[in-house]
Amino acid sequence: MKNLKLALLTFTAMLGATTLKAALKTGEAEVTFKTTIHCDHCKARLEKSIPFEKGVEDMEVKLSDKTVRVKYKADKTSVDNLKKAIEKLGYEAEVVSESKAEEAKKK
Repeated sequence: MKNLKLALLTFTAMLGATTLKAALKTGEAEVTFKTTIHCDHCKARLEKSIPFEKGVEDMEVKLSDKTVRVKYKADKTSVDNLKKAIEKLGYEAEVVSESKAEEAKKK
């Protein structure tokens, strides 16, 4: 019985360490693009497409200032890939700001 408890405890510790390592490795990042969107249809096209890009966690499209803010997992995609996805829909995309989650926590 003691061996079983020890084995379960060891397994749990190993699983916890693996999960923690994976959580630290997958850093979230955020990027804001200035785009050429100009109407609600443009906004809807972005909102229907960009969330399905690999690694995208959240996004916000502001028609008033023509920006797209995307939160994503840096180990799954890149700013370049997100920019290409926006451009593939027919809009220009210029990076306005970019940050990693670790940088935001330090501020």
